[in-house]
Amino acid sequence: MRKRTLLLSAVLLASGLTPLALAAPASAAPSGLQGDFNGDGYRDVALAAPAATVNGKTWAGQVAVVYGTASGLNPAKHQLISQNTAGIPGDAEKDDEFGDQVATADLNRDGYSDLVVGTPHEKTGSAEDAGTVVIVWGSKSGLSGGTTVKNPQTLYGSYFGLSITAGDFTGDGKPDLAISAQSDSASPSWRIRLIRGPFAKSGTTGKVSSYSPGIDKPVLTAGRVSGDTKADLVVTGQKPDRDQLATAVYYKGTPDGISKAATLRTAATAAIGDLNKDGYGDIVLGNPEEPADDPSGSTGGKIHVIYGTGSGPSATRRVSLSQNTAGVPDSSEYGDRFGQALAIGDFDKDGYGDLAAGAPGETFGDDTDYRASAGAITLLRGSASGLSMSRPVFLTQDSAGVPGAVEAGDRFGETLLASDVNHDGRADLTAVADQENDPEGAAWFLPGAASTLYSTTASTTFGPTKVGLPAHTYTEFGADLAG
Repeated sequence: MRKRTLLLSAVLLASGLTPLALAAPASAAPSGLQGDFNGDGYRDVALAAPAATVNGKTWAGQVAVVYGTASGLNPAKHQLISQNTAGIPGDAEKDDEFGDQVATADLNRDGYSDLVVGTPHEKTGSAEDAGTVVIVWGSKSGLSGGTTVKNPQTLYGSYFGLSITAGDFTGDGKPDLAISAQSDSASPSWRIRLIRGPFAKSGTTGKVSSYSPGIDKPVLTAGRVSGDTKADLVVTGQKPDRDQLATAVYYKGTPDGISKAATLRTAATAAIGDLNKDGYGDIVLGNPEEPADDPSGSTGGKIHVIYGTGSGPSATRRVSLSQNTAGVPDSSEYGDRFGQALAIGDFDKDGYGDLAAGAPGETFGDDTDYRASAGAITLLRGSASGLSMSRPVFLTQDSAGVPGAVEAGDRFGETLLASDVNHDGRADLTAVADQENDPEGAAWFLPGAASTLYSTTASTTFGPTKVGLPAHTYTEFGADLAG
């Protein structure tokens, strides 16, 4: 089993909804919030399902969009988007994996957030796995219609769209896209394609630049580290021509694009947010690998915290944590994969960013009650001195108010997203257990809360059938999240 991290009316009618159900009030201006596709003031969440079958085409891929409300995510208000959806470029084909990557930004600056969908295995002409990226446009009635982002170098195996992130890297007020791809089919090397905004429905964009991070299969994470108006970029991935992890690199946003400015720590995952409320974004890196699989790994996995400064990531203020660190719940055990997923958000509304770290391999029980890879999420609070070990939360499906139960193989915490869906000023956590009700998977909506960081009374869960995907089927539901 492989593992990867429109016309609205037609889609809604097919799922039993009407366009009016998703529309913002007629008198309302669009909110301008990231991830708010219909401009109603509540952020929405896109859940990738790249293994979904479409019209008999296996692994063609779909994206499920769940719309936000005052009470959080409402799976009854959803869309399913594929390359067979009216208005979306291309056609659903076997092994395309549409939705392998998703991102959000208001790319045409109309006040509605847009959805960016990567399909790295798309065939273009005779070029297998050339890849494609599509923008699905936000509007008052939700997501509708799509435009292809031109691949600067369409090649066999270019995998354009393997990783996607959005941010205003040049500080000109126009969001840009950073996209991973391979170039030069005779001597392949991985590149970052920076495509500047603005983006238009006609397909026009700003200037395109290419950068070589020296990392294979680069995974891209955007955020403001240095405190200026420009987004910065953190790149994680693999060492060239090896399965081992590479040292992450930091690119600083500049008026001309991005500039490689620092090396960080060996990592597979990253998140950026202000943990100590000093106005600079802090970088958290995850290395879930075991030492036997990667020399830089640590039993059970670990994370690195690199604090931001006015000039970028600090060269000296760097801290590493594992589940054996004093104050971090539980203990480090082989296969926990602590740091597999990371998200930063102010879950308790105290002004400090808090960290959610997934450990989908977390195992519970003993020889008589053994629940391997049930999964867990650790919540650590931000403070004036940075990430704090005070009052941590160890979150499982057996935690108070969390629907479900700890079961072997669920992999709770495989994918995470922090975003204020219900517009109460607290970040909410969307979490995925990709093997819940094997093989379906499921998602949890965990609203932020003042004392416990997540709500023990309002947390909910839903599976793929609630958003129109088939029952008892592996779709890689929630393989990536955006909102």
